[in-house]
Amino acid sequence: MFRRRNGAKDGFAFTSSVFMLMSVSAGSSTMEPEACAGLLFSFLSWYKLRQEQRDQQVETERRRRRRLVAAARRRRLERLREEWRRRETRCRRRRLRRFRAHDTWMKAISHYYLRNRMRRRPKVWFYPRSSDWWENTAAAFTDDQWLQHFRVSRKTFSYICTTLRPQLKRQDTTYRLCIPLQKRVALALYKLANPCDYKTVADLFAVGVASVCRCVHEFCRAVIQVLKPQLVVAPNHAGLAEMADHFYQTYGIPQCIGVIDSIHIPIIRPPHYQSEQPNGDGYLAIVLQAVVDGKGILWDLSMGCPRWVNESGEVEQSWVCDDFPCRMLNICGTDSGHFIIGSAQYPAQNWLLKPYPDTGWLSAEQELFNTQISAAHGVAEHAFGRLKGRWKCLSKRNDCNIEVVKDMVETCCVLHNLCEKNTDAFLPEWKTVDQPQPLNGKPQRESESDSWLALQQFMQDNAQ
Repeated sequence: MFRRRNGAKDGFAFTSSVFMLMSVSAGSSTMEPEACAGLLFSFLSWYKLRQEQRDQQVETERRRRRRLVAAARRRRLERLREEWRRRETRCRRRRLRRFRAHDTWMKAISHYYLRNRMRRRPKVWFYPRSSDWWENTAAAFTDDQWLQHFRVSRKTFSYICTTLRPQLKRQDTTYRLCIPLQKRVALALYKLANPCDYKTVADLFAVGVASVCRCVHEFCRAVIQVLKPQLVVAPNHAGLAEMADHFYQTYGIPQCIGVIDSIHIPIIRPPHYQSEQPNGDGYLAIVLQAVVDGKGILWDLSMGCPRWVNESGEVEQSWVCDDFPCRMLNICGTDSGHFIIGSAQYPAQNWLLKPYPDTGWLSAEQELFNTQISAAHGVAEHAFGRLKGRWKCLSKRNDCNIEVVKDMVETCCVLHNLCEKNTDAFLPEWKTVDQPQPLNGKPQRESESDSWLALQQFMQDNAQ
């Protein structure tokens, strides 16, 4: 635009100068043609020189403006780069702040989660209790006192601890010491041998109530797992012959290998139990059905669902387990000729000897047979009497879970066989077994206050 405008102006000036020079030459008659041509040539040279100067000035101005534009563009680019650097720095700082805040939050969340997941150290790690009775009083017991409290001899107690060590042994930790093996076995035996609650045993052995409950359950499971396969087993051929010979030599009944009888263990009514109490009397109990040999050893155990028992303690005699006849048939067999003695209320079986029903018209042979059956049946009554006399937990109402009650009953039977095989003493005062008397349809049970008073009286007697 600049060049075009200057060129038009110069062209107009050049044209005006040429016309003015021609008019001057035409008006002057004295000027020669050579002079006019020289003048014109001089004018054209001057004009060309001037035009070149103007072009140089225009080019110089264009270069100067280009330099200015380039400098302005560079300054603008520098400002843009500086602005982008500042923006990137701000973004980086904001991102870093966000990362730091996120890291702080993550650390806080992790700390809060780990703090909640980790076991908090209580203000009081364990309640201080005095274990003077077990550590000092029980350690100084004589053999009779030990037998009176734990129902087993020291030799049997050592055998139980040695046999059950892999199942009951615990390891000390950095937080607290574990309950020793002998103490775990002793408190479990004390709970089974005495009709007391968990709190009484906990106060006596200086442990928690939950620890007593856990130790008793673990002890019962260990006895059932380890000792039951050794002590409650079906007899082999030699054992069958020995049992039959014992019954024949003692009661005059040939081919008899055992006596079947049952006892009931009172329990509280479970919440899910739907059966209603018949006639508004009686109580709920678990029936233990066992086969006893001539020496009072239990070699077959059966327990079923809870049943209602009337006030007189009678319960309908039937098979507790459906597979019991099959087990007895496999042991007695169809060709061996061995029999088991049972009461008249049991269903008739080929391998079961029952007394004749007393109709008042029995012959002398039938009365003699009933007398022999009754005398042989006394073996089971004597064995169950020793069982309930040694382990008093079977005589009082048990408020544990049904499965736990079954484990405790089964454990008592196994320990009964162990004591009988080791010929542990049985004190006469244990034989008096109090039958649970119903009170408003439920057996009576010692209260915690009575148990605590009995415990205090017992500790005072030991102190004296």
